[in-house]
Amino acid sequence: MSVKTNTELSSLAALPDQSRVWIFTTAVPLTDDLAARVEAGLKAFVADWMSHGQQVRGGFALCNRRFILVAADETANDVSGCSIDSMFRAVQAAVGRAGVPLADTADIAYRGPNGVELVDRPTFRRLVREGVIRPDTLVFDGTVRTLGEVRAGRWERPFAESWHAEHFAPPAVGSSVR
Repeated sequence: MSVKTNTELSSLAALPDQSRVWIFTTAVPLTDDLAARVEAGLKAFVADWMSHGQQVRGGFALCNRRFILVAADETANDVSGCSIDSMFRAVQAAVGRAGVPLADTADIAYRGPNGVELVDRPTFRRLVREGVIRPDTLVFDGTVRTLGEVRAGRWERPFAESWHAEHFAPPAVGSSVR
């Protein structure tokens, strides 16, 4: 399965697949107004993003009203720890100005009947046991590290094909796991 050709990712189209990506999840869905506020802050940051005195070739995208993807092309120059810290501060400032909190990094996002749902791990485990999360339920994998992985569909994939299944799948019938 691959990521749908998505206009939300078009601002990252000029960056190569090996670009490093960071994914942030908002605790609440972004309205058009909130998304515009977040975008304004991130546009200003990306335009001036520097690492070791050199311009970072980067970009960002807001996806599914829940996710902020920030990417940097490290083929020209590495993105230093300080410049990564500045990017994290810029994202936090942009969502802060919009009055939107970031989600807990341990929360899990999946596609539910109302769009992208976000739950804590114990709730996710319960939803798997109850059959709400099925093998074909799309889950988001925040551990992807490159833009190529996002484009190849490894960010959003069926539960059965994700790391989530290994950690949250119910034990097999007749299993001795208690």
